[in-house]
Amino acid sequence: MEIIPHLDLVEIMKQITDAFFVLNRNGEFKFINKRGAEILNRNHPNDLIGKLIWDEFPEVLKSNFHLHYYRTVMEKQIPVEFDEFFPEPLNRWYHVRVYPITDGITVFIHDTTDKKLRQKRNAAYYEQLFMKNHDGILLLDVDGKITNVNDGIERISGYRSSYFIDKQYFDLELVKREDLGLLRTAFQKVRKGDIQHGIIDIFHRNGAIIHCDINSFPVEVMNEIVGVFAIVRDVTQIKELECSLRRSEQRHRSLKYHNPEGICSFDLNGKLIGVNPALERMSGYSKEDFLQLHLEQLFHPKDIPTLNECIQDILDGKGTVDSFEITMINKEGYYVHTVVTVLPIYIDEKLEGFYLIFKDVTKAKKTEELLIQSEKLFAVGQLAASIVHEIRNPLTSLMGFLQLIEHSDGEKNEYLKIMSDELMRIHSITNELLVLAKPQAKKTIRENIPSLLNDVMKLMGSQAMKVGIELVLYSEEKVPDIMCDGQQLKQVFINLIKNGIEAMDEKPGKITIRVMRKDHHIIISFTDEGIGMTPEQIKKLGEPFFTTKQKGTGLGMLTTFKIIENHDGNIEIESEVGKGTTIHVILPIQSK
Repeated sequence: MEIIPHLDLVEIMKQITDAFFVLNRNGEFKFINKRGAEILNRNHPNDLIGKLIWDEFPEVLKSNFHLHYYRTVMEKQIPVEFDEFFPEPLNRWYHVRVYPITDGITVFIHDTTDKKLRQKRNAAYYEQLFMKNHDGILLLDVDGKITNVNDGIERISGYRSSYFIDKQYFDLELVKREDLGLLRTAFQKVRKGDIQHGIIDIFHRNGAIIHCDINSFPVEVMNEIVGVFAIVRDVTQIKELECSLRRSEQRHRSLKYHNPEGICSFDLNGKLIGVNPALERMSGYSKEDFLQLHLEQLFHPKDIPTLNECIQDILDGKGTVDSFEITMINKEGYYVHTVVTVLPIYIDEKLEGFYLIFKDVTKAKKTEELLIQSEKLFAVGQLAASIVHEIRNPLTSLMGFLQLIEHSDGEKNEYLKIMSDELMRIHSITNELLVLAKPQAKKTIRENIPSLLNDVMKLMGSQAMKVGIELVLYSEEKVPDIMCDGQQLKQVFINLIKNGIEAMDEKPGKITIRVMRKDHHIIISFTDEGIGMTPEQIKKLGEPFFTTKQKGTGLGMLTTFKIIENHDGNIEIESEVGKGTTIHVILPIQSK
C-alpha cells in the first residue's frame, strides 16, 4: 500500500500567490504569507504576527470589509467575496474572499487593479463609441424596449433621449405607420441571431423627412442574446445626391438621345461607347453596324488626316476642337456634308474619352451654293449694266462725230483725234474685262519681292521722272522668297505705282515703297503724296468702274484685288484727304 506523504499545510499557504492571512476572533494576525505582507506594506510577515489589524490599519474600520463582510463571516459563519478599493497607502483594487474557521477567519486577497483599469478603459471606449458616435444608436432589451440611446439619435431625430427611453422600438410615433411592421419583423429576426439591414423614413421633430439606413444586430453575453443594437445612419444627403445624379444622368441621356445633331462617344482606345439615334439616321448605320465599322470608313479620304489630327489634339489634352467641315459617306454611298466638333470626356478631372458631334449642313450647303450662284448672276448683271453704261458714252461720241464728218466738208482732224481717244477708252475697258473674265493660270515659282519691285521701278521710272516724281524703295535685309506668280504681282505693283502717279496729278513729289517681314507675312507698302481719299471712297475701291480719276475705269483696282486674293493675301488702305495714301499689300510667306 502506497504511503501518502505528510503535507505541510503551513508551507503550502506560504506558496499561495495571492495574499493570504488568518485572523482570530479578536482580529489578531495568526498567519500571513509573503505576498500578504507585501500588499499590507510590511517587510516581513513576522512584522504583523500577533498584532491587531484594527491597530495596524485603522482605516479598515471604515471600509466595507469591517462594516459588512467581517461581521457576516464572524457572526453568521457565511463565506463572502467582494471587490474593494483600498486607499492610501495601497491605492489598489482587490478581490477579497473571506472564509470562517473555528477561531476566526481566513482572508484571500487577489490584486485586480490592472483588471479594473482595463475594465474602465473598455468602459470609456464603449462610452465614446456609443455616446459620441455620429450615427444614432439605440440599445434594446429582449422585449424590444429602448433602454439607452446616444447623442447621434438626438441629432438625427431632433428629440431628446428621454423621449426614447422605455418606449417600444416598433411603436415610435416618428416612424411611418407602414414602416413599423418592418421594424418589428427585423427585431424578431435579430432576436434569433440574424443581422438585419433596412432603409426607412422618419419624421424629424421639425417635420422634415429623414431617410435612415438601419443596421440591427444582437448583443450576446455568454452565448445568450441579451439585447439588440440598432444603428441609425442619416442618408438623406446621400439619397438626395443619388436622386440628383439620376436626374442629371437622365438629362444627359435625353440631351444625347433626343439631340437633332449626331453624337457618338469613344474611350481613349478609340472603342465606341455610344451612338445616338440622330447619327444613326444621318449615316444610315445602326449602333450594331457602328460596332463593326471602322471610323475611317465613314468619311471621305481627304478628311481623314484632319479628323485624326483633331482627335489627337483631344488625347493630348488640348481641349475642345473648334468645329470644322467634314464629308460623311452614308450607308448608301451618298455624301453628307457635316460640321463636326470634337469634345473631351472628363470624369473626376481625368480624360476618359471624347465625343464627336455632327451637324448635317447638306441643305445649308446647297442653299449656300444657290446663293453664291445667285450673287454671281447678280454681279454679272451689275457688271453688264456698268459695261453698257461705260461703253455707251464713247460710242455715242463716235456716232455723233461720224454724223458730223458725214455732213461736213474739209478736213476734220480734230474730230478724228477725239474719236481715236474714245476708241482707245473702249479698247482699255475691253482689255481689263478680258483679264477679269479669263484670268491667267497662276504659275507659281519662288520669287524675290524686292527684285520684282526693282524690275517694275525700272519700267515705271521714266514715266515718273517725266512729271518730277521720284520712286524710292526701302527693303529689309534677307526678305524671304515666296511662292507666287511674278508676272501677276508685277501687274499689281504697276497698277499701284501708276495710281500713285495719277493721284499726285503729275505734280513733283515722292512715292515710297517699303518691304518688310512681319510674322509669317511679307508686307509691301506704297505711299504717295497725292490728294488722298475719304473713308467712303476707300470702301468702294475694287467695285467695277468706281474711280477717283477723271480718265480711270476702276477695273485696275478690281484686277489688283483679284490677283492678291488668288495669292491668299489681302490689301489694307490708309488715306487722308490732302495728305496722301498708303496701300499695304500683305502676302503669306508660305502659301496655302
